[in-house]
Amino acid sequence: MHPHVYSNGIICLDLLGQQGWSPVQNVESVCMSLQSMLTGNSKDERPPGDEDFVRANRQRPKDIQFYYHDNNV
Repeated sequence: MHPHVYSNGIICLDLLGQQGWSPVQNVESVCMSLQSMLTGNSKDERPPGDEDFVRANRQRPKDIQFYYHDNNV
């Protein structure tokens, strides 16, 4: 479990959204960011509101507008 990974597999990472994406990003930088996020986790919990989010959001992950509020996990 990770506080930025929902139980339906959607990952909340600003680099994957429009706010964090830029043309200089590549597969390596995305993989490094994911690896860093996953290995740097200190909390064994789901994101707040996980059940409600998964139940209410049946759209494609790229169509979801995330609010990135916690980059310290």
